[in-house]
Amino acid sequence: MSMVGKNVDALCTRCGLTLAHIVLYEVGGVIARVKCKTCGAEHKYRGAKVRDRKGETGGDRTRRTGTRAAEESRQAEAVETQRWLQRQNELGKNTPIRPYRMTDRYQRGEVIEHPTFGIGFVEKILEDQRMDVLFKGSLKRMVMSLPAK
Repeated sequence: MSMVGKNVDALCTRCGLTLAHIVLYEVGGVIARVKCKTCGAEHKYRGAKVRDRKGETGGDRTRRTGTRAAEESRQAEAVETQRWLQRQNELGKNTPIRPYRMTDRYQRGEVIEHPTFGIGFVEKILEDQRMDVLFKGSLKRMVMSLPAK
């Protein structure tokens, strides 16, 4: 089940505390980016783990390079890049490109511009507040239609 648009406790990089955040998007079903409900900072999801005195997290962190999973990930990225390039080439000169805002509502087929990821194509509307957007190299689950504060 997707967590996009839902609340989650995470370590805020600006506040330095574990606080409530809103999940902005997921990559491969894993929370990737959040927005702090206290200070409004948007940052990479870091979980709610408290660091010990040595600066290590509680979990085992091993880096897997050259594995089959890494190769499959590279292949999936190449496929998504090809799909994105094809969609990019099909864009007309007068195609409207909307700036991405979490509070806006989007429809399948619309073209958006995200400040970090660039041009994206709305592929699928999942729920009232979730959509899949194809960016160059990846398909990201994004939030939409959040109530304005």
